[in-house]
Amino acid sequence: MSQWAERGTAVGLRGRAVGLRGRAIDAAGPTAGFIYGAAVAASFPRYTAPLWQVWMPFAIAATTAAGTLLTYGRHRWHDMNKLPAVHVRKRDVAWPVTAVLVVSLALMNIGAFYPAPSHLSARELVGSRLGSGLVGMFAIVAAIPAAAVMFGLRRVANSYDPGKRGELVDVLLTLRGMLQRLLTATGSVVALVTFSAGTWWLLVGSLGTQYGSKPPQYVLIFGAYGSAVLGVVYGPAWTALQRRGRRLCDDMFPLREKHEQAEILSEVTDRQKLEQALGLDRGIVADLQGGVVILAPLLASAVTAFLPHS
Repeated sequence: MSQWAERGTAVGLRGRAVGLRGRAIDAAGPTAGFIYGAAVAASFPRYTAPLWQVWMPFAIAATTAAGTLLTYGRHRWHDMNKLPAVHVRKRDVAWPVTAVLVVSLALMNIGAFYPAPSHLSARELVGSRLGSGLVGMFAIVAAIPAAAVMFGLRRVANSYDPGKRGELVDVLLTLRGMLQRLLTATGSVVALVTFSAGTWWLLVGSLGTQYGSKPPQYVLIFGAYGSAVLGVVYGPAWTALQRRGRRLCDDMFPLREKHEQAEILSEVTDRQKLEQALGLDRGIVADLQGGVVILAPLLASAVTAFLPHS
């Protein structure tokens, strides 16, 4: 009896240890983001400036949210590979994720190669030229797991070949729901990084530095850049789900073979219901506007800022 009790205790302790380890790993992302954001904010050479108190919360919130996105993306990767579909390996998505990572980081830091104002010290140079970029770069790196899942969803949608149509409908609904939740989570990080960049340039501009003399439209460009990077990653998965969903609808509702009016109308109604459930009636811009909370205001502000008006 005592032997069984000892075994049960050992199993319970092992289970609790695994649970604590999992919670520690989950907390590592947001904790690292918070520490990183606080370090970036503290490294600014003139933290006594009034607008520093405005920029600092946005910077820390953006990096903390990015760290949370890292943990969220890691969980969605495991959820994706639990589906009764194609198993996605990390090497299957390594090339597109690496390409997006390298190109987005390079384009984000292209301004760092421009000549710097001669009156800035070495510390001011780092603070003034990379302060806004450090938050964005961390967000891009932290989004790697989420990007890997999006490219993995594309692979699953293209390769999954079930024996029954109901299985395919179930998998497509699951994939779309996962993709939409990833879009919302990533879009929230894009919004926070954009707010951080906007308050950063207000802070640098208030100090009268040459580097801070950027037009207000620069924030729109920064936000549009983040939304574009997200769109590049989101687009292939969205396209694969749309293509596979339409093929399924064509297979389930072959309207060309119908002749009776009532039968055609019934098939059209049923097809529209399935298309709505699978999200086939929505364009990619509508999905992005729904998931990236800052995209619609950016588009409206861009019309006012860049288009001539009387």
